[in-house]
Amino acid sequence: MKHIIFLSILLFSFACTYEQKEKKKEVEKTIEQFQALETLDENGKYTEWYPGHEQIKIEGRKDDQGRRQGIWKLYTKDGIEMSITVYTDGKKDGHIIVRYPTGILRYKGRYDMDERVGEWKFYDQSGQLTKTENFGSGEKK
Repeated sequence: MKHIIFLSILLFSFACTYEQKEKKKEVEKTIEQFQALETLDENGKYTEWYPGHEQIKIEGRKDDQGRRQGIWKLYTKDGIEMSITVYTDGKKDGHIIVRYPTGILRYKGRYDMDERVGEWKFYDQSGQLTKTENFGSGEKK
């Protein structure tokens, strides 16, 4: 009888230990997925990941003051490029291309220090041009 009780306690404690180890692994995996969702390397390359680190969400460069510089890209969870935007000193300054989640062009245009300038074209979800709008030269008067 003592042996049966001893074996029961031993099996119970083994099962509890195994279950605790598995739960700990799950928690560690979850923590790992959400840690370091953003990285900034010594050259200013910024990368933000979707949870799980399997797909980049947004990438570009930052200057030493943390402002966006150059080309920035945004992606869907499936890796489809959603937008490309050019920045200067943290302001939109250059061409922008934005797509629907399917990858089809939604609109394109140009910014001059965060102001829309020039001709912008807008498209429907089938890729057909729906509207063209002119925002002028961007020169301040």
